[in-house]
Amino acid sequence: MGRPKDADPAQTRTDILDAAEDEFAHHGFHGTRMVSIAERAGVTHGLLHYYFDSKDRLYDQVVGRLFGRHLALFQTLLASADDVSVRELVVQSFELFWEYPNQVRIMLWEMASGDDRVERSMKPFYEALADALPGLNDDSVAMCAHAHDPRDVYTTLLGALVVYFFRDPSLKRLFGKDRFAETDRERRRAHIGALVDLFF
Repeated sequence: MGRPKDADPAQTRTDILDAAEDEFAHHGFHGTRMVSIAERAGVTHGLLHYYFDSKDRLYDQVVGRLFGRHLALFQTLLASADDVSVRELVVQSFELFWEYPNQVRIMLWEMASGDDRVERSMKPFYEALADALPGLNDDSVAMCAHAHDPRDVYTTLLGALVVYFFRDPSLKRLFGKDRFAETDRERRRAHIGALVDLFF
């Protein structure tokens, strides 16, 4: 099948990726249908397959776009200073999740399914994370009066970053239906920063 004559290829591709990201975030990999992505993107099923020949390949592209932003954040922070501020790394990760909450939702689907699709697709991201953590952990031991196990610290901070994005009835009761106002963002950013200060 040749390229559609009337399509703007870059915009069509972006529309499909945006639609696929939303579908995967709401339904997970296994619950998402290609026809639903096409409908959400406003394209035909055939046009969707022209740009992405399989759901696996489309998922890899969606995940790559989301985690690629996080990888770029890691690389920027690691390159900008000799000693990376753990606080800055965590707070900036929170900001990234706030701007792109679908990354968190897709991560949660992955954890629930037991698949390792994201791990396979974003090997460079996890390698960069693994490279960053040992240095940060060494600094934390030197700075803490009572050294915490860095694995526990990382797990606790990761939980703090993602839990606000859960679709959980208890969170709705605590914060109300709309818990993503700018005032919420500012308060949570400060809270997460204070949590980091407990460890470092």
